[in-house]
Amino acid sequence: MTSIGIDLGTTNSLVALYDPAATSAIVIPVSGARATPSVVAVRQKEDKDELLVGRPALNWAKADPQNTIVSVKRLMGRDLADDVVAQTIDRRAYEIVHGSDDDPRAHVVMAGTRFTPAAISGMILQRLRHGAEDRLKQDITHAVITVPAYFSTAQRTATREAGEQAGLTVKRIIDEPTAAAIAFGVELREGDRRRVLVFDLGGGTFDISVLNATRDAEGHNHFQVLDFVGDNWLGGDDFDDLIVEKINAYVRDRTGLDPSGSAEYRFHAKRAAEEAKRELSEADSADIVIPAAFRASGSTYDVEMTLERGEFDEMIAPLVDKTLSLVRSALERQGLSPDDISDVLLVGGSTLIPKVYSAVENYFGKAKVRKHVDPMECVAIGAGILAGTLSGFECAACGTVNDDSRDTCVNAQCGADLSTARSIGDTHVYDVTGMALGVRAVRGSQSDAFVPIIPRGTPYPTSEPIRHTFEATDGRVIRVPVFEGDDPMASRNHEQGVIEYELPEKIDIHTRVTVSFHFDMNRVLHVTIGVPGTSLEYRKELRFDVARSGKPAPAVKEEEEVTHREDLIYAEETTRRFLRTYEQFLDATQTMKINADLERAQNALVFSDPAECRRMISVLESDIFATGLASQLYLAERAAERASPADAEQINQAIARLQKEYLGGRRDAAVDEAQVLKVMTAKIWQQHQVGAIEDAEDFNGLLRIVEGS
Repeated sequence: MTSIGIDLGTTNSLVALYDPAATSAIVIPVSGARATPSVVAVRQKEDKDELLVGRPALNWAKADPQNTIVSVKRLMGRDLADDVVAQTIDRRAYEIVHGSDDDPRAHVVMAGTRFTPAAISGMILQRLRHGAEDRLKQDITHAVITVPAYFSTAQRTATREAGEQAGLTVKRIIDEPTAAAIAFGVELREGDRRRVLVFDLGGGTFDISVLNATRDAEGHNHFQVLDFVGDNWLGGDDFDDLIVEKINAYVRDRTGLDPSGSAEYRFHAKRAAEEAKRELSEADSADIVIPAAFRASGSTYDVEMTLERGEFDEMIAPLVDKTLSLVRSALERQGLSPDDISDVLLVGGSTLIPKVYSAVENYFGKAKVRKHVDPMECVAIGAGILAGTLSGFECAACGTVNDDSRDTCVNAQCGADLSTARSIGDTHVYDVTGMALGVRAVRGSQSDAFVPIIPRGTPYPTSEPIRHTFEATDGRVIRVPVFEGDDPMASRNHEQGVIEYELPEKIDIHTRVTVSFHFDMNRVLHVTIGVPGTSLEYRKELRFDVARSGKPAPAVKEEEEVTHREDLIYAEETTRRFLRTYEQFLDATQTMKINADLERAQNALVFSDPAECRRMISVLESDIFATGLASQLYLAERAAERASPADAEQINQAIARLQKEYLGGRRDAAVDEAQVLKVMTAKIWQQHQVGAIEDAEDFNGLLRIVEGS
């Protein structure tokens, strides 16, 4: 089992692997780059839709911005009616709509197909996973994924769903500022006690976390989150948008026309704004040049303008002031002053803007601001450290250590539910909730009162359920509308779902009922409705990914389609293992073909066309069984697993001789050894009633027999 840490960012995403020798993590390049753009696109190629993820998608966006999905992280876990979604619709070239069958969640449209933001993020995570697997030459099964500290429970659930769609077991969802603090914690010495403020200004969100960081006598780091505040609509994108508006004003002044209605123009202006922002971090001015930026009434208009750093600083000053206002709020809520903070960590690419980091230095003092931790990579590094040092979960009932895959204690005498278990390992993180979780209830004349049950700042997993008693007001049906937020009016908070329970006839309709909330280690909410003085209890786990629609997520695939998709996923994973294991026995052309076929298989999985799934299964099977020497070795090793000890020894010796001759450059001798091995392999398959293997064509269709028997 290999575990990685993933910083799933608004603009860019990174993946990191723990290095025990260095007691830290290293960023793993994907396709030669340390950061992968969080961009997904579809390109028409030879009358077929081709999926692009990362840098290829970003490059293709210039030609087709309407089918290129950027900044999808802003939409995670949100309904179409959400104010943030409404703002996003006005700023993006692609279409944002509700789901099918009146599913209220925001979906994006790509190549005429609707996708949830979690599905798009899943494609990005899958690209990171496969890129890391190709680099490391090993399977990756588990991950720790980071999210903004102020992400709601629904947004965290959507992130976990994205990880699962990428084929990962998500060990933990961790806050980005906490991950950055973990990266900083590598420098802690035994007995160190620090109070750390993390100033995390990324591409789409802003978070401030205040933590206590210590290292105990055993060398274990402990990170206790005291509080955090944040803004889900404050980040590098907003700095870019100010520059875009400056470009818009330039066009309006010279043409009398408003260019903002053109999706193509908006995309090119956004790219130019990003480049200018980066340039102004190093230079006093930036030239913004966009040839043929805007077309109207048969004429084409260019953009050629210069933006001075002083002008840019003045534009962004209100946003920078807003970040410091939130810093003050975070400190005041804990009764702290800037003098109480020992270390300030700058996280996120936007902290490289001179106006931003100088404002932080002026507020806290330059000596406290730590710049040696890479602001672009520290979140991924911290996630990688946590992924590599988590060793399981300790049962709250008996203390037994359980691995990540278990839901109940492995101890036969215990068998307790592990939802209250705490993770254990060399790194200890003590998280708190960012918003209150409660219900809508009648309070006096107020019928829209928000009654918190789990207060803001509550450590989780909760050691025991937190209860609140209400009087039933809707007759025999108990309705529990669950909301998350901090506003005293429920309707101004985020609805998470409604749980309904009908009281039995023997219970008076005016009885009082107890509603209990319990957060498990994955921040999944468990709700219990009970009647005091009786044994009556109704328990339900609130599924945040489907609850807001008031019904299960709609089934969008027929049984046959699901079956073919699962078969293709299986064939794709098997082919990737084959490529990693036997690549040295393939020529360059064969390797290129297999990689290209794997990309096409990913496309087929995205668009879920049953016919294309069936075709790609056949193609991948051919890649495994029709690549000469590599195929021979693959089948021989599988045959050895099923042979008698004596036959297995002979096959393994023949495999070793063949590999030695081939890798030693003695190709003629290798051919002779291959013929001997082929006969031995055929004998074993005949004994297992697979039939004689004469030629490569006979191998087609053997994949599931070999792997599944």
